[in-house]
Amino acid sequence: MARPLVKVMLRIKGDSGELNSSFLNVDARKKQVTVYDLSSGGGQSSPAERRAGVSAPKMFAFDAIFSPDDTQAEVCSSSLPEVIQAVVGGTDGCLFVYGHSKLGKTHTMVGNSESVQELGVMPCAISWLFRLIYEQRQKTGARFSVRASALELSGRNEVLRDLLTEYAAGTEGSGTSPGVYLRDDPIFGAQLINQSELRAPTVEKAAYLLDAALAARSR
Repeated sequence: MARPLVKVMLRIKGDSGELNSSFLNVDARKKQVTVYDLSSGGGQSSPAERRAGVSAPKMFAFDAIFSPDDTQAEVCSSSLPEVIQAVVGGTDGCLFVYGHSKLGKTHTMVGNSESVQELGVMPCAISWLFRLIYEQRQKTGARFSVRASALELSGRNEVLRDLLTEYAAGTEGSGTSPGVYLRDDPIFGAQLINQSELRAPTVEKAAYLLDAALAARSR
């Protein structure tokens, strides 16, 4: 069984002219970030200072570093291809963003539909997935089935909410969908129960479901 491939990428928000400061140094070529101890007044600390209790610089390496000047297209082209290829090849794939609020996570994932260069990770993933599926069908005659689900985890109580409940009820006549919850399974582990899972036979339908899910989010 192949080992999971995990990549960690860093996207920096702010003024690109301020990337290197007294406490932070970003080396995009080496894909490294160095953080200096502020108690030393910034910059490199000497061996004597470290012996006196000043922490040595902390270095962090990433698979990619994106500066504020990098476009959404550059972020997508570096992060998505391997994931999409893995999914079409029959392997699970996942891409998620993590960080403090107001740092641009939603912008990275959703983007701006006014420009192709500013589309986010999710719409790009949909487009690229269906394009690769089409190519595989043409080459091998393989058959694919695409389904979409969308869940929101919100509030201090971390409530799970199905963002496609109303759409599923309206299109499938199933009435109000029961709440989504986690169930522990002794074999398969924690499983999500009762979430909507809707067929998306075309890229247009998948994009429509994404729009429906985004519109149903808590404000």
